[in-house]
Amino acid sequence: MTTWQIDRVDASPEQARPDASEVPLKWAHDARTGEPRYIHDDEVVEHKCTCICPACQLNLTPVMPGQPLRVRPTAHFRHLPGAQKDACAIVAARLAATHLLQEQGFIDLPRRTMSRTATGFSGQGYEVWVEAPAERRMIKDARLQDHATAELTLDDGRTLLVDLTGRRGTADGTGGQAMVTISLSAPDLAMLSPEEIRARLRILPDIRWCSHWNDRTLAAQGDAEAVRAAHDALDEWDATDEADFRSSLTSDLDEATVQGLRRETLLHREVKAILERAHRIATPGLEVSVRREPPDEFSGEWETDTLRMTWFAPPKKLGLTDVQLEQRLGRIVPDVIANLDGSKIFTTGITGTWVNDDFEEEIEDTFNLPWPSTLLVEVTVTHGIDEEKLQRVRRLNIATLEIDLSKLGGRLTRDALSDLVVHQMLGKRWVHHPIFSIKEQRLNAVLNEHPVSLRYKERLFELMRPHWLARPVSDWTANYLDAVTAFHDANVRIRRAQRRHQGDGPEPTLLGTHSDEWTQIMEAASALSAHALQGADDPALLDESGLISRLLSIQQNKGVGYDVSSGYQVLNAIMQSGKHNKRWDSLYAVAVKAYEFETHFTEEQTRKYKAWRHALIDRIDADDEAYLRPATFDALLSALFPEMAEGIGKGYGRVKEQK
Repeated sequence: MTTWQIDRVDASPEQARPDASEVPLKWAHDARTGEPRYIHDDEVVEHKCTCICPACQLNLTPVMPGQPLRVRPTAHFRHLPGAQKDACAIVAARLAATHLLQEQGFIDLPRRTMSRTATGFSGQGYEVWVEAPAERRMIKDARLQDHATAELTLDDGRTLLVDLTGRRGTADGTGGQAMVTISLSAPDLAMLSPEEIRARLRILPDIRWCSHWNDRTLAAQGDAEAVRAAHDALDEWDATDEADFRSSLTSDLDEATVQGLRRETLLHREVKAILERAHRIATPGLEVSVRREPPDEFSGEWETDTLRMTWFAPPKKLGLTDVQLEQRLGRIVPDVIANLDGSKIFTTGITGTWVNDDFEEEIEDTFNLPWPSTLLVEVTVTHGIDEEKLQRVRRLNIATLEIDLSKLGGRLTRDALSDLVVHQMLGKRWVHHPIFSIKEQRLNAVLNEHPVSLRYKERLFELMRPHWLARPVSDWTANYLDAVTAFHDANVRIRRAQRRHQGDGPEPTLLGTHSDEWTQIMEAASALSAHALQGADDPALLDESGLISRLLSIQQNKGVGYDVSSGYQVLNAIMQSGKHNKRWDSLYAVAVKAYEFETHFTEEQTRKYKAWRHALIDRIDADDEAYLRPATFDALLSALFPEMAEGIGKGYGRVKEQK
């Protein structure tokens, strides 16, 4: 069996056109001057020149020159028999086109465009386009450099290579030399007359740049703009910032973690820079809500109205000074810390009340509270504020605003971030504000007096009265004082633990009104009320520096609610209190006498106490209202501290109208 094998030889681009050798050759090269000659030129017709093929350099014979109307056969230059002439017609036509382009005197160069890309932290590419403008340049000289390339000398002295095949790519330029490519390879081009070629040159085929004189400049410009695009997209910083960032990292971090920390650090710095430039920030409104659910004892048996009261203050733009980045404050390091003039910020708002989610009323709240002088800003990029940090912020009791960028979709540019921080509310929330606890207390106090709450209280009181009255009042006074002591002593221990706390674990939290200890106090207070001893739940008695903790400290000669070792230290704090906190001083003097507290004094302490007591007597005798107490708690305190009953009963230091 016979097997045929064909060896294939790739043809050149010129050889790939099977009809190129059949095209009549109407252009030649003047052997003496090197100028292009058309078959009907006078020099050819009159045999005044010798013509050669510009491609193969062989002599050519003019056939029917000067007879433009002849078609079959048409006028042409003829090679010698046996000559290889595949690309000769096209090369000759290119020579003519180059010559006529010079005669035309100019070339319209298209704009040069270039794409450059920078990669940001995230791996995202940022592509930009730069360009050199289109221009018309005058041509001083033109020559055919080789079969496929012409060289133009322009009026400004620059040279331009022109690829005449139309096939060169944009990366095919020659080391710093400008080059464009024009498609002048069609075989029929060789048959065109000078006028037809000139017309073709007036509407040149698409000219494309292979390389441009300014490519390096454009590349540098594009690289800079691409980096700037990444920078504007908050996805890049300079080498100095990177070195500073790296210096604070530990060696055990993987690259994914480092990338997240890098972007987080950049955003923190950018927010600080924005606030430093703008000196202001838009903040959302303040809102505090409290609810009052019906007691469990009423489930299914009585009315079950639910109360809700909400206080709202409108958004504000705050003026800032002294903006700092990541400065330690107590046990936290906020992302940004700034000062503000709280005296110029007003917190008036509105308060609405709902019963079973049905709107009841809305009133204007004109009670203005001063703002703090410090603002903390937390910028959330990936992980939000955890419970431990939240508790630390609350203990500092400083206004803290969170800007949560993790929920914003799409790319975030520097301009967009600046607008968001300075002007917008999107992604912002108050993590903590000192006003919250104050307003919550005020709202709860108002809800306590709401008709629904009063009905609940009265109904619950009637339900529990038999149980409370079944035990003697002495049991409830003992329970009350024990519960108050346990509550305040526990908080003293918790504060000590907070001061000693180290590490990243959660800090101990103070007991509040939802603790079991507080519930025991409230039950005992209600029982005392059932025994006609009102007021045991009043904050004036129960605050950590209230009447009960101070009287217990004198009675027991130790700090109750105070982290001190002796009762005198508490008494000393009482004696140093300001004028607006003197109305209960007569009761403390009664306690000192009733519990023979002076026997524990040093000589200096005795002298100091007597001076304070004499000043107290003088103010009471002068009917100074700041030193006169109401009779509100006299009966209750006489039952709680029976040793003081006689002194309280004398009424000294009490408002006279209530004797």
